[in-house]
Amino acid sequence: MVFILSICNCTTSKPFQLTDASPKYKEFQGSELDPTKKNLVAIPITNNKIYDDFILKANRAISTLEFAETVAIQADAKKTTGLAIQAEMSAASLLVEDLPPIISSLPTLQKKSLELIDSAPNDFDGPSLGKVSNELGKIDEKLATYLPKAEKINQSIKNLRADGSNYSNSKEAKDLLVENIQEPKNDPVILKPEVAELPKKETISKPIESKKNSQIKISRLPKKNKVTGSAKELFKEEIKAAEDELSEDERREKEYTEKIRAGLVEVFKWEYYKKPKNLEKILLTNPIPRVRSAAALALGRLKAGRNALHHAIDKDGYQVRPSAFKALSELGDKKSLPYFISGTKAEEIEVIAASYEGLGKTRDPAGREMIISAGLNSEYIIVVASSLRGLAYNKIPADVSLIEKFLKSSEELEIKEAAVEALSIHGSREALRVLEENVKNQPELAVKILDAIGKNNSLSATFSLIRLNESLEDEKLSTRIGEHLLRKKAFGKYAFVLVEDDFLRQEPNERSKPLSYIKAKEVGLVVGESNQEFAVRMGEDIITDRYIKLKLESTLPGSRNQFVTGWIFYPKIEIIEVKKLGESKDGKYTNLKTGKHQNIFNPENKQKSDSKTD
Repeated sequence: MVFILSICNCTTSKPFQLTDASPKYKEFQGSELDPTKKNLVAIPITNNKIYDDFILKANRAISTLEFAETVAIQADAKKTTGLAIQAEMSAASLLVEDLPPIISSLPTLQKKSLELIDSAPNDFDGPSLGKVSNELGKIDEKLATYLPKAEKINQSIKNLRADGSNYSNSKEAKDLLVENIQEPKNDPVILKPEVAELPKKETISKPIESKKNSQIKISRLPKKNKVTGSAKELFKEEIKAAEDELSEDERREKEYTEKIRAGLVEVFKWEYYKKPKNLEKILLTNPIPRVRSAAALALGRLKAGRNALHHAIDKDGYQVRPSAFKALSELGDKKSLPYFISGTKAEEIEVIAASYEGLGKTRDPAGREMIISAGLNSEYIIVVASSLRGLAYNKIPADVSLIEKFLKSSEELEIKEAAVEALSIHGSREALRVLEENVKNQPELAVKILDAIGKNNSLSATFSLIRLNESLEDEKLSTRIGEHLLRKKAFGKYAFVLVEDDFLRQEPNERSKPLSYIKAKEVGLVVGESNQEFAVRMGEDIITDRYIKLKLESTLPGSRNQFVTGWIFYPKIEIIEVKKLGESKDGKYTNLKTGKHQNIFNPENKQKSDSKTD
């Protein structure tokens, strides 16, 4: 039976808005009632359905409660100052239906958050574990805050909804009163004949003019009261009462969760500041296994703390030992060889896998023999994958063909991907050529292979990327190659050999001593050109041109140097130039003979660049 152990990593995050809690709240998004307006929220995407579903569900519940709390506080403040609360009443009409099921689900969500906090170290690693643990910790803290005051918030929303009709009726009555008072402004004025003949007096005209134009406006002067403090302070007594109601077991569980969170924060802090001594202290003294396990993994990423990891393997329990072995394999120290040998006989699959990879990193002949005889023949995929990577660290030429067999013949994608990683780790010219060949042969691994070649910083890897860019027609893959060339800063001129059989020569002369055999499609780095032109017979023609000085991979058997530098006649090659465009992130890949280029670093501008060139 074959077991597959997969580790999910947090790679991305997405913003969380009020409409993510419910589309019904669209009209309030970005308003003064939106709790996410000032405090931007981004939730991680872990690619693990259990964690992603819970994080989304919990954030919806918390966001709805925050929205309800904001509505209740804003309504009370506006009532005090005599301002209109139509928006708050409209929101209350939606929340009065949504809050009850959310409030009833809070205990379940809190219990689930604690379960996922405990299981996260088994499903995640490194920065991914930090992101997930941080998000789960925030959720747990907010759930603990809202659980004791959720019913009070719900009651405030119910009261606001109930008061809405009375408020509306009183508002209508007040408007009607104003309208009735304003009505007499158009009443006719009857003038007596004798009064009409008299000269107009100020005492008579004033009442008439005032009666015609007077309007009565009823309003309240706003008070200058300010609402201060936080919602937590408003419900301080309720929170304290809820904490007093906790049982002894619940109190201990809460305290234990707080200690875990504080311990993980310490681990991530000292890893960020690269303080291995502090991490060693946590590994050896912290009372919580989960925190010690995180400290061990952090030491592995920092490649430090070998003695502390040895002590953890010898003295600690099952939860910490696998993490300590994995960290030890990251170090690959020869002094850890006895631990790796004993680890291959352990019961935990994770320990066995880490031990075989660690054996390879020690580059010990006995370890290599164990990998070939036992590790690569394991029934567990994770052990075979780790053994392939471990074998590659020995960098023995004969191992390339063995790794290639797993790449071509295995039916398991995880083993194929491990073989690609192993060839990248091996890093030899032969290993890079195998990767280069399989870009077309195994299109499902094309991106993985290009990334593996791109991680290799050698000049041979740059030659492989340039060869692939010339042969591949897929625009996405060409863009990927351009990104790797830009990252490697592989700017300069490169030459493609056009002739089938020829030699790289010691001097710019066809009769000069040959240094290395070359053939078509070989790639070299241009390092210079001759000052003079030379006439050379090529077939039936005599051509006059310069010689180009190239640095190519050596083809001489038993050569001590991986590269050789010599001269070749310009018409026998084709020169490609890779250069950076200005201060932007764009780059240009130009064929100097045809004058055409492709913008491989910014595919959006590729069409424009080609049109300008043509």
